[in-house]
Amino acid sequence: MKIGILGSGPVGLSLGKGLIQTGHHVTVGTRNPAREALQQWAKQQGERVAIGTFRHAAEFGEMILICTSWTGTQKAIEAAGIWNFKAKTVVDVTNPVDGKGPDEYGRLTLMIGHKHSAGEQIQAWLPPDASVVKALSCIGHEHMLQPNFEEGTPTMFIAGNNPEAKQLVTELLKEMGWDDVADVGRIEMSRNIEPLSVLWTAYGFLNNSRGHAFKLLKK
Repeated sequence: MKIGILGSGPVGLSLGKGLIQTGHHVTVGTRNPAREALQQWAKQQGERVAIGTFRHAAEFGEMILICTSWTGTQKAIEAAGIWNFKAKTVVDVTNPVDGKGPDEYGRLTLMIGHKHSAGEQIQAWLPPDASVVKALSCIGHEHMLQPNFEEGTPTMFIAGNNPEAKQLVTELLKEMGWDDVADVGRIEMSRNIEPLSVLWTAYGFLNNSRGHAFKLLKK
């Protein structure tokens, strides 16, 4: 599959690397495609990857992953061209945090929450036939690919309005090593998935850890 990634930070590059390794072709969209570090990263990944503008990535992708910081997400989508999202599956990896980092107790601050979510907002910004699926927002970028933990297989929670889009994203996640994918409902459930990033960060802050994940246990 051809996949466009908006965002060239640690999340976007980690997912890009993982998707290339699973056989997909990737274009990473960024504000400064000529940046030397990005060009060197692309050379290391091989011929299945390109670095371009946000618009290049959105035009290229049959599926689009949004991996931008929340404060830059709307501008990135606008720069990508709203029309380039028509009838596509869009994976929302963002968390609507203010970008200031954890406080003295390790807590991140969500800019929106109980009555709205990043997933819902992105769905509203895009054409009606674009299908947003919330995923990959409750784990650090170091473990987005092949998430192997000593205590078991973690769970990836997803939400979205389109069953076919969620199935496509589930298949992609399984290729990346996520054997346990939990569909928790419509895109409004992003309000409940996104706060997991606060819990994940707080635990890591207090325990000096990035090697942890969530697991849904069933009886």
